[in-house]
Amino acid sequence: MSPAGQRYWLLVVLAVLAAAAALYLVDLGQMPLTDRDEGEYAASVGAMFRGGDFMVPTLNGQHYLEKPILTFWLIAGAQALLGPGELAARLPSAVAALALLLWLGYLALVVSRGPAFTALTLAAAAFTPLMALVGRASLTDMPLTLFTTLSLGAFFLANERQAPADRPWWWLAWAGLGLGFLTKGPVALAVVLPSALVYALIQGRFLHCLRRGQWLWGPLIFLVINLPWYGLAFWRLGDEFWRAFFLSQNLRRFSEVLLGHGGGLFYYLPVLLLGFWPFGAAGLPALGAALAKNPRAARQADPLARLRLLAAVTVLVVLVVFSLAATKQINYILPAWPWLGLLAGYQLWRWLAGEDGGRFSRGVRQALHLGLGGLWALVLLALPAGLHLAWPRIQASIRPDSSEYALPDQAPLIILWPLALGLAALAVVWLPNWLRRRGRGREAVLALCLGGALFCGGLMLGLLPRAAQEIQQPAKDLALEVGRGLGGAAKVVSFGLWKPSMLFYLDREIPRLRTSEADQLARELAQEAPLAVLSRASLAPTLAAVPGFVELGRWSGYLLGGNAAAQARWQGSTPAAQPAAPPSAESEPAPPAAAKQPGEEGQANQRPVSEPSTLEGGLPSSPEPPSDGTRP
Repeated sequence: MSPAGQRYWLLVVLAVLAAAAALYLVDLGQMPLTDRDEGEYAASVGAMFRGGDFMVPTLNGQHYLEKPILTFWLIAGAQALLGPGELAARLPSAVAALALLLWLGYLALVVSRGPAFTALTLAAAAFTPLMALVGRASLTDMPLTLFTTLSLGAFFLANERQAPADRPWWWLAWAGLGLGFLTKGPVALAVVLPSALVYALIQGRFLHCLRRGQWLWGPLIFLVINLPWYGLAFWRLGDEFWRAFFLSQNLRRFSEVLLGHGGGLFYYLPVLLLGFWPFGAAGLPALGAALAKNPRAARQADPLARLRLLAAVTVLVVLVVFSLAATKQINYILPAWPWLGLLAGYQLWRWLAGEDGGRFSRGVRQALHLGLGGLWALVLLALPAGLHLAWPRIQASIRPDSSEYALPDQAPLIILWPLALGLAALAVVWLPNWLRRRGRGREAVLALCLGGALFCGGLMLGLLPRAAQEIQQPAKDLALEVGRGLGGAAKVVSFGLWKPSMLFYLDREIPRLRTSEADQLARELAQEAPLAVLSRASLAPTLAAVPGFVELGRWSGYLLGGNAAAQARWQGSTPAAQPAAPPSAESEPAPPAAAKQPGEEGQANQRPVSEPSTLEGGLPSSPEPPSDGTRP
């Protein structure tokens, strides 16, 4: 490549990194925290600051041992710098995503010495829906993906170096594995060790890895990273830690379906196809080529061929491991994404060089690109009507005692963002093909990358915040009003509603009563001290029959009630009423407040009902948490 071409592609690398920074950081703290995972992590860190214990997380007064400590520490560090809020909760994932892209770019540049391959790899890794979704969420999966990719990348570079220059890379590989274990426990081992083992066996490097793998210093690095926290947690909790963390949250997740997150053997196939769009048409053929059309002679001569082999092996290991596990969620297979992005970047790079493949490969590519893009467009364009048609079934799926979201009676009207994104998906399908047919291969590849960036931007900065405004903002508004209207003196309980984000927004523990515990609620209401009850509007008839219960207001599908003392404090505080939202194509006018029913004396000062809500990421219901002490 000429010096001018090198400079051009280096500028493209910088442009991709800048666009990725915007995608992962812009408005990161504007959307309310979702439930359940984001709410649980943020609430646990809030409890750390209240209690001063930064070693064993708690949630609603109970030990919270689902994940190791590193993600909680990262959120706590961000909160110490920025203050409590959505930005601090999500910033560790966003920073981990950007650090992952920097490491992946370094790996691609060192191995290929080509900025064009580096730029296309970064674009394919960064601008896909699943990567963007997890990178903007307060979850453990993005830090885990950073550390597993760091470990496997360093393992690869260690095998490419001669002794003693390989030693620091082996140490880095062990450190990445240790940090992954401190992020999500044995999952890091399940990703890294089989991938490294299969690659070493295929390459005939198994004995070399045994000789040079730093088996004295490496495990010591791993233990230095993990032993302090794991040892202290076990010392403080004993068998509870062993049972709750290793047996329940790891062994049982693999062998049993927990929290209703199950799926068949092919669960991750649609996740892969839709979550990696629009680069699946490049990544999936490259995955097959890296395994079937990558002979030993080519791998001996070309380090990039060896890197492609490791990438393909890692993708398959991640898919197999998590497909065999009984508990499934779409974000679990994220550790495959950077390696699939590397394969897609290689395929795009070869297309730039004129290697377009034969008729069969072009047909497969066209079918994948057109089919998946058309499916995205169809889903988005049909979303407004489909949501209204599916609303009764969605409401019927809600289980009051375990579902995190409360829904209004009527489905909301969301039109503009689904329409815009559906048309954008069609444009991403059409424009690269149009340019390629006219012999403008470079422009076609760049149009694909730019289309992926714009589509992910619209999805993450437009549609999802709009949906969150409907489904989660009313709950946040309710929590903030409770804080202003009742203050910290009033006790707060929940009835038929499990919503961890409320623990964070109210910054307190909230005793949880199930719908079968109406008698206990009546006893709580009989106390003289103010008592607030967080519940759902669908349970209003049940609550009206509980002695001493007074409804104070509703926010969409969420209901606030309490006893007479809470009502007096609530009416005396005169907090500001919610402003009515102006009518628009994006939302229906808020319905009027319900008329006072017989037997509802003292409720004339109810808050106005806020706008109806919508779904965020599918059905908001989840089954009952396990009763093994790992869930409050």
